[in-house]
Amino acid sequence: MKQFITLMALGALFLTGCNAPKKEAVVADKASNEKNVKIEFTGADNVIPKNAKLKVNLYGVPANLADVPASLITEKEYTQEKIPFTIELPVPNNPEGLIKPEVKKGDAVKYYITINWDSNGNGVEDKGDIVIDYDKKFPTIDINEETQQIFLKASK
Repeated sequence: MKQFITLMALGALFLTGCNAPKKEAVVADKASNEKNVKIEFTGADNVIPKNAKLKVNLYGVPANLADVPASLITEKEYTQEKIPFTIELPVPNNPEGLIKPEVKKGDAVKYYITINWDSNGNGVEDKGDIVIDYDKKFPTIDINEETQQIFLKASK
């Protein structure tokens, strides 16, 4: 029985010791495998959100295909209390690898932003919330450019 307990203790120690460095390596690799895209949100004059929490999503889709669903590349929550504001959205170094159907090397890809923001704080995204102003410009971005601009408005 002592041998069994000793064996189990050594096994647990061995597994714990093996797992710790791997977790740290994964965290370090993840940080080095991302870049940031700076996005400026502007518009929606004279609107001060009651709820400052919003989620920004980046989607990608093959530019040469029609009627295919876009693939979520990344999403991140932010807190913003006024408009305009600028965020830095982390993007993986190989976002094309996350797109389905698969994008071949050199194929054109379109990226665009969406937001989820219950800015009026009523618990539902609906009339009166801040949304992307598609009438001014579709929220397409180039992930390799400096600062991208997205227009916002209060929904009616």
